[in-house]
Amino acid sequence: MARARQVRYTAVVLIALLLSVALGQEPARPSFAEWLAGIRAEAIARGVREDIVDAALADVTEPQPVILERDRSQAETVLSLESYLARSLTPKLILAGREAFAKHKELLAQVSEKYGVPARIIAAVWGMESNYGRFSGVRPTVPALATLAWDPRRAAFFRGELFNALEILN
Repeated sequence: MARARQVRYTAVVLIALLLSVALGQEPARPSFAEWLAGIRAEAIARGVREDIVDAALADVTEPQPVILERDRSQAETVLSLESYLARSLTPKLILAGREAFAKHKELLAQVSEKYGVPARIIAAVWGMESNYGRFSGVRPTVPALATLAWDPRRAAFFRGELFNALEILN
């Protein structure tokens, strides 16, 4: 009986989705609170301890508009490549990169071997993303990821990143 009810429910949902696509409308999205409750339940089902999930999501009550604004105005996406490189790839950053590469050469070689990415590329990304560990961001990670995972633009990617963060905390 429960199986038949589940099949009927799934059929209704699929028909609703097909109709919304056919009519050119997006399916209704749940509220942020409903969506977050689903994330919480899924994280626990994935094996993240309930106390970890509760602590990580305690301050997540609504999407953060500043996160969405920053996501849509990243220098990499709004500047030309030439402007971006001129602004970002400074002599100071290049010097810091050379120093970090020399200091962490063995570790970078191990990571390169493990993941198949050249050590110099790893060091370059490290520098661009965090100025070799000097910048770790100003916004709390879990609320930022929750905002980006709820936003439909890149929801699937950031949903995965949110679960990865919860796994790390676990």
